[in-house]
Amino acid sequence: MLQEEGLSSLLAYASGTVRSLAFSVLVSSNSSIRPFSPTALRILQSRVHILHCDTDAKFRNEVLSNTKHLIERLRGATAFLVREIDSLSFQLLPEHSISPQERQMAQQALEQTTQLLQAHASFIEWYINFLLGELIPTSSYQRHITALRAISLLLRSGILKENSESSSVWISDNATVWPCTIDFFNPASMRLLLDLLMDPFEDIRSSITSILKLASPDHFIMGKRPEVSLVGADAPKPASSGENLGAISKSVLVSNLSVSSEVESSHVTKSIRLGLLRDFIERAEELSKRTGRADYADGVARSYELFHSLLSSTNERIKLLTHLVEDLETKVSIAEQDLAKAVVDEPVHGTFAALK
Repeated sequence: MLQEEGLSSLLAYASGTVRSLAFSVLVSSNSSIRPFSPTALRILQSRVHILHCDTDAKFRNEVLSNTKHLIERLRGATAFLVREIDSLSFQLLPEHSISPQERQMAQQALEQTTQLLQAHASFIEWYINFLLGELIPTSSYQRHITALRAISLLLRSGILKENSESSSVWISDNATVWPCTIDFFNPASMRLLLDLLMDPFEDIRSSITSILKLASPDHFIMGKRPEVSLVGADAPKPASSGENLGAISKSVLVSNLSVSSEVESSHVTKSIRLGLLRDFIERAEELSKRTGRADYADGVARSYELFHSLLSSTNERIKLLTHLVEDLETKVSIAEQDLAKAVVDEPVHGTFAALK
C-alpha cells in the first residue's frame, strides 16, 4: 500500500516534475467513483496552493489536467457515497427483519459512509472558496489563470445550479451526475469576476468572459445581496453520534453545497435585471477614456459582448447595437473637428472592438 502521508512533502518538492507526478498519484485511481481518504483530502487542502503559483506554463497545464481528474473523481465519489447511504438506510428500516449483528454492522457502515460524504462535501466547499480567493486583484497572473481554468472545469462538470436562462453546459450521456449543485454566481464572486474583465492579460479577460456567460441575467441584479447558507432551513441537520444517521441522504449534501441566492421574480423588473453589468460598463468606459489603455478598451468590449448575450429580445439587442453605432458616430464627428481632443478624450478602440 502506498502511504499517502509521503506525498505531502513531495507536493512541495523543488522539482516541478516531482510535484506534478505527486499530484497525479494522489488524485488518480482505476475507478472514477472511488472516494478519497480523509488523509488525501487534508493533504490537498494544505498543498494545492503551491501548485497554482508555478511560472512554468507546461507545469500549469499538467496541474489542470490532474485537476480535471480530481473533479471527475469527486463527482463520481460523492454520487457513489450518496447511493451507499440510501442503500444502507433502506436496510435499517424497521420493517426489514435482519439480525442484530447485521443491523449493527450496517449502522457502523452508515456512520462511516456519512462521515466520508461530509468530508467530501466540506472539501468541495473549501475548494470553491480557495479558487475564489485566488482571484483577488493582488494575486499573480499564474494564480489567476490557473484558478480561472479550474473554475471553468468545475462549472462545466455539471455542478452548477441549473437556470432556465443561463447557458447550458454539455455533459456526456455516460458521465456520472453530481448529487449536489452550487449557485456559484453570488455577489462576492461576481465582483471578483467583473473586476478581472479589465485585467492586463488577454487570456484572463477571455476566460472571465466565458465563465460569466454561464451566469443568468438574474445574477446581474443591481443591489442583490443574498445570504450564504451552508445548511438550508428545511434541510435535515447532521446527526450527532447518539442519533440515527439513517435520515441523512443526498439532501444534506445538496444543502451543504448550495448557496442560497433566491430572489423573488415578481419583484425583479427588466430595467434592473442587468443593472450590475450596466453600472460596470459605465465605470469601465469612463476608465478606458481616462487612460486610453488597449486592455481596458478590450474589457469594455467584452462587457458589451456579455451584455448582448444576456438580453432576452431582438429589439433590446438592436437597441444596444444602435447605441454603439451612434456612440461611434459621435466620436468620429469630434475627431473631424478636433483630432487631438478626440485622441485624448474619445478613443474608439473599445467601440470598434465591441461592434466586432
